Amino acid sequence: MARFYLPNPEIEDGRLRITGPEVRHIRRVLRLKEGDELILFDGQEKEYRGIIIDQGTRSVYLRIEEILSIQKESPLEITLAQSLLKGEKMDYLIQKATELGVKKIIPFFSSRSIPLLDKSKRLNRHHRWQKIAIEASKQCGRAKIPEIIPSLDFSEMLQSASPQSLRLILWEKEKRRLKNFLKELRMLKEIFFVVGPEGGFSEEEIENSKKGGFIPISLGERILRAETASLCLMSILQYEWGDIG
Repeated sequence: MARFYLPNPEIEDGRLRITGPEVRHIRRVLRLKEGDELILFDGQEKEYRGIIIDQGTRSVYLRIEEILSIQKESPLEITLAQSLLKGEKMDYLIQKATELGVKKIIPFFSSRSIPLLDKSKRLNRHHRWQKIAIEASKQCGRAKIPEIIPSLDFSEMLQSASPQSLRLILWEKEKRRLKNFLKELRMLKEIFFVVGPEGGFSEEEIENSKKGGFIPISLGERILRAETASLCLMSILQYEWGDIG
């Protein structure tokens, strides 16, 4: 059944009106008609199952058949802070991180970040990433959309970490391995982890992160691409304390 995103839906007398970009998707792309059934989700863990009863060029009306509270979010709250990647790699990462259950994504600029965007491009990228997260949530069945934070500088990113979270930073020169580190930990609820750019972090950045309570760790001897490292760590954490496996 087709699934659509509609924030802050308003229901009156059992009817719900859909407006905005989803109208075109319903009418022109999927060519749904009166009598067809679909599902809406509001991004706050509620789904609405309804039947199309009327439609125009700018709106579609549903008769609501059922309202459900959906609990598909991981018990582990993961924040991924990712140094800005080149080209479409960031798009890919946000899509897959959404599927893996990330709660929040923070793009940031480090000293070796290659894409250095002006303010207008930062805003455009942010809007694009939000749309990617919405589409990925629709596809994978999530009822809550991960939060995409506007791009921060390295120091701002470090300061944004919750003091209650386990704060990790991936560094290829670190001798401490994630596998051994996880054996020392009990059940976790909140993790904030940082992954650098293609060129890695500088020594100064690692030292600054340590002062902010971050723990450097390594995933092993092989050097992984930045997007691979992020998704690898997310999968491991979700397997250990989340809802994968």
